[in-house]
Amino acid sequence: MTPTEILTEIQKLPLGEIQKVSQGVNQLLDKDDLEQREKEFAEYLLQKGAIEKIPPCDETDEEFAEIEPIEFEGEPLSEQIIRERI
Repeated sequence: MTPTEILTEIQKLPLGEIQKVSQGVNQLLDKDDLEQREKEFAEYLLQKGAIEKIPPCDETDEEFAEIEPIEFEGEPLSEQIIRERI
């Protein structure tokens, strides 16, 4: 189901049920719970051998947003990859 389809179905519910859905979504988006689920997922990846170690999560969202892309001259890398695959 797409998010639009889900919202359409939610709109068909009585108000009390919509409030329960809202509370459930808010719980899923709770920052502490989200951080815990990210840690559990990283542990899962480590156990499955998909990653060798769990990377530190030192960077905040604000710090990440401040990162400036590196500017370079020449052909964009995506175009170079496409050209070389042909």
